[in-house]
Amino acid sequence: MSVDLLSPPSSAQYLRWLLAAKDPTQALQLAADHVAAVLDCPVSWAGLVEGDYLVMGAHHGVASTEMAAAWRLKIGEGIGGRVALERRPQMSRDYRHDSRRVPLLKRLIDNEGIQATLIVPLLVADSLLGVLYAAHRHPYPWTDTEVELLEEIAHDLGVRLHQLDVDGRRGQRAEAAERRAERATREQRACADLANGFATHTDPVGSLDLLAREIGGRVELRQGDGTLVRAAGDLRQGNARVIRRTELADCGGLTVVVIDTRDPDEQRQAFVDLCISLFRLQVLRAGERERTAERLNGELFDGLLSGRIGDPEEFRARVSMMGIDLGPGAQVLVAGSREHEPVGRADLDSQLRTVFPGVVTLERAGRAVAVLPPTGRPAPRVRAQLADLIARSRRGWTVGLGRSCADLLDFSTSYDEARAACELAIRGSVVGSAAGSVVTAHELGILGMASLPAAQLETMVRDVLGPLLDLDQRRGTDFVPTLRTYLAHDRHLPDTAASLHVHYNTVRNRVARIEEVLGVDMRDVDHRFRLETALRMHALSAALTGA
Repeated sequence: MSVDLLSPPSSAQYLRWLLAAKDPTQALQLAADHVAAVLDCPVSWAGLVEGDYLVMGAHHGVASTEMAAAWRLKIGEGIGGRVALERRPQMSRDYRHDSRRVPLLKRLIDNEGIQATLIVPLLVADSLLGVLYAAHRHPYPWTDTEVELLEEIAHDLGVRLHQLDVDGRRGQRAEAAERRAERATREQRACADLANGFATHTDPVGSLDLLAREIGGRVELRQGDGTLVRAAGDLRQGNARVIRRTELADCGGLTVVVIDTRDPDEQRQAFVDLCISLFRLQVLRAGERERTAERLNGELFDGLLSGRIGDPEEFRARVSMMGIDLGPGAQVLVAGSREHEPVGRADLDSQLRTVFPGVVTLERAGRAVAVLPPTGRPAPRVRAQLADLIARSRRGWTVGLGRSCADLLDFSTSYDEARAACELAIRGSVVGSAAGSVVTAHELGILGMASLPAAQLETMVRDVLGPLLDLDQRRGTDFVPTLRTYLAHDRHLPDTAASLHVHYNTVRNRVARIEEVLGVDMRDVDHRFRLETALRMHALSAALTGA
């Protein structure tokens, strides 16, 4: 906009120029030029509020580029800072002798040659926008009329700056609405593409990549205990955080976790939720298909119970998609009957589901087999609940219960133990077992140990001597060597003490502690037999591994 300042413009002309200003910078410059023309002063500038400071917004007649770039005054300091704080005009007729000067800006003002200033606040309603300066390069006696003129210019400028701010926000809202509409259209197309993509993907594990691509960021599929099943997508640079965590209903506790560096707005969050819902439907569809296939051939669980798992990660992903939890704490049981009547898988399934939701049952080697999901309950409570179920069913079943599984390779061991316990109990080889009882692998003693493959040697040693081995390792005690020597000397305390070079009472105390930790009675021949066998296995394992 071209402004002729050879003669001072009228207030009406100034207002027309202000109304024609397209942005705050143009309005500020018009005001600074108008101040110089109306008050006949060589220098004028506007300071705008920026946090706790006033910064240069526009200027007229400033000769020094340093003054224009470096002028910055804290609110409450100097003359201009006091005007901003107190919101009333102030002046200096001879700036060189004014005690209110700020030392930091003294050099800038002196270099500019300014000696007299008149300053008024820029206000709109009760809001402070900044301050407006008029200045001379010589001492000057400001008049009340000049104060009123400068206040009038500042008032009109404040009103126009407020209008431009409102118009700017309105325009920003309109642009934001337009962007949201465009994004909604894109996301609608993306949802259609996603639905079509899921329709053509038969494997939900592969569909996770499609989900991550449409949502953006990283998408993780986790089991109920937090174990990662599969992840897809990459993270952008920045502080990554979880923006959505959704448990997939009816999908075995599976949870979708979306991680991104951006906080989603309401519309994007709705899009993310829709994508997750489509993925859930895909998982349910695939799970039903997988379950149907497994009912027909049982191949998946044959591999699990025989220990023939080629790719554990892929295997876990497949069973997770079926809604089956094989996390730490799962166990295998085998059910049979002393009357040689087959135990129906369907009967066993219906009985177990009342207490163990999520159980998987199948038939194998002529017996009904069940995989119990992790319950978080103590082992004695699980055994008691099983015994109660069998008693209430009045079927006379005998159940063998294998160990708790820590990983996938443990299921074959748990199955071998459960089957051995069941068969031995049915044949009457387990003392105290009867029809309708539950027998655990721990109760089998040496018979159970002897039936295990050599590869599971270390596991059985841990099962019998684990607490004692941990105590020796953690506290530096010698309980395992003491037990070995004590049994080797046929529980003779003096000979054991002499062999270990310790006092007789030391051996007595150690033996008592061993019985307490392992829950055994050294007077029981079966307990001693189990301990001696475990000690021999421990020695063999140490020799094989070089430990």
